[in-house]
Amino acid sequence: MKETTTAFRSPSLVVRGLVAGLVAAAATLGLLIGIGRRGGTAWRPLNSAAHLVLGSTADGLWAFHGDVTPVGGLVVLTLSVVAGIAVARLAGSLRSKHVIAAALGVSLLAYLFHVHVAARSPGGLSDLLSNGELRALYLTCALALATGLRFSFSVSKQAEDGRSGS
Repeated sequence: MKETTTAFRSPSLVVRGLVAGLVAAAATLGLLIGIGRRGGTAWRPLNSAAHLVLGSTADGLWAFHGDVTPVGGLVVLTLSVVAGIAVARLAGSLRSKHVIAAALGVSLLAYLFHVHVAARSPGGLSDLLSNGELRALYLTCALALATGLRFSFSVSKQAEDGRSGS
């Protein structure tokens, strides 16, 4: 009998960034909903995130609105995927130090941009969240980006078996 081996390719840069971004988006959305829930308005932070696209239409909305809240979720998802691709590009290798440094660097840069540039315009998450909550948001994002990128590098047992010829 002829033994077949399965060709294994490591995931591309975009795939690794996409996985890291999706993990970061899930963590960030969970944190934002949790912050909103703590204040009694679970959807308000997502409505504030929609301010980036919808402007003042998204401000001051406390409950779920079908034309605003999903847009806020898409804003968080899109920015998280962009951050994930940036981290994947900067990390370059499987080394944990590189992944953590890239994730912390991208999140720190995003935090500084948010605090010093985005906060100058009225509305959005800058008006809603305190500096401590913003720090928690970007720290959560950094941890999730690093975790997601490490997850995207992992090789399944099936792929290892195929690669070794078992």
